[in-house]
Amino acid sequence: MSGNNHGLVTSRLMSWVVGASQQIFGGLSSASLLSNRALEEENGGTNDFNDLLLLLSISAIVACIISSLALTVMISHAKGMIMFSLVFNILASLVFMIGAFFVSPFGAIMGIFMVVFNAYFAYVVWGRIPFAACNLATATSAVKANLGLSFVAYSSLITMFCWSAFWLVSAVPTIYITSGCDAQAGACENEANGLVVFLLLVSFYWTYQVIQNTVHVTVAGVVGTWWYVPIEASSFCSRSIGDSYFRSLTYSFGSICLGSLIVAIVESLVTMVRNLRESGDGGSVFLCIAECLLALLRDIIEYFNSWAFTYVGVYGYSFIEAGKNVMSLFKSRGWTTIITDTLAQSVLSLVSVGVGLITGITSLIISYTHGMVFGDELGASAAAFFIGFTTGLVFTSTLLSLVSAAVNTVIVCYADAPAEFRVNHPKLSDDMHACWASAWPEQFR
Repeated sequence: MSGNNHGLVTSRLMSWVVGASQQIFGGLSSASLLSNRALEEENGGTNDFNDLLLLLSISAIVACIISSLALTVMISHAKGMIMFSLVFNILASLVFMIGAFFVSPFGAIMGIFMVVFNAYFAYVVWGRIPFAACNLATATSAVKANLGLSFVAYSSLITMFCWSAFWLVSAVPTIYITSGCDAQAGACENEANGLVVFLLLVSFYWTYQVIQNTVHVTVAGVVGTWWYVPIEASSFCSRSIGDSYFRSLTYSFGSICLGSLIVAIVESLVTMVRNLRESGDGGSVFLCIAECLLALLRDIIEYFNSWAFTYVGVYGYSFIEAGKNVMSLFKSRGWTTIITDTLAQSVLSLVSVGVGLITGITSLIISYTHGMVFGDELGASAAAFFIGFTTGLVFTSTLLSLVSAAVNTVIVCYADAPAEFRVNHPKLSDDMHACWASAWPEQFR
């Protein structure tokens, strides 16, 4: 095989392999690469590496403190934060539309569509804001009462990073060996084996999904215990956290693996179709359509799984049994369930970005006041801000993912057991009853 063909094969292999891991830690890897490159060019010394560690550490600490405080704010101001997030989405799309007018007609059309869509969505869901706010406040209260769950979330983040590194150093040699590549000669005897690449991608996404869904099931179990038996789930490191985590890794692990495998297979197909389309081998229109359809299928399955794993965590159902209960929930509660979940996610995303901006600015100030140098003056500012922003975003998103899982659990538990909630949490129950009565006046009088 010629050197040019080798370059094409190598490029495609690397895009397949590296592209998957970048979805999780691309931001952190880019930040580290940018900083390390600058360190090598400027001083190449230990001091610069220590500066990088200092920025990462301070950004992580600031993110943890602010995101923890954000939990308290969400409990008392959930309604206002949801309203703000809807208005912010409209204003952000309006700014994008105005800017796009000076760049591209197509971009301007997309901007107009975004403004209209966000405005219409806000108009449709505005009446459901109190209902979504009550669920968000209750879910946040449950997580705050069992904040030791944050250790589970952050340990999963470390596990994902270790798995990504292990997978990357294992997948690259495997693909090169099966393709008969010779690094010294700069040539490969064969094209990449599609089956090998597909199986490697499935292994990556499957493990990633299992780690992520294990946390979701653990949160559901803890919130369920807080709902039914609050005495066992009302402290920082309550007994329910360890019990729920143990059940997730034992009795419920088969259900977690089954649901995760379905998503992993579809995600792997999306990745392979995307790389085939980007390689420009022809049929890009059909590949684009196939990618969109597969991505849509993946999103639907992931959304369904998030509710199914809630039932797995709370009641210990198998994945199949949990799926049947999800269908019953949607049949009885309809679109309000989805709207509530969407509004909560909007708030959590906005808080994550906000904390990321704060940690980015903090990192920039520290870098400036301590004379930290990462490249030229402009590059130094950009690198310092990017390190802080990415670290804050990742840490905050990880913590708030607990709230996201708790919101689903609150909706499931209140639909099944409102009486138990009234006995165990009377103040929250009164607020929830008023909100649910406004959404379903016939069932909740």
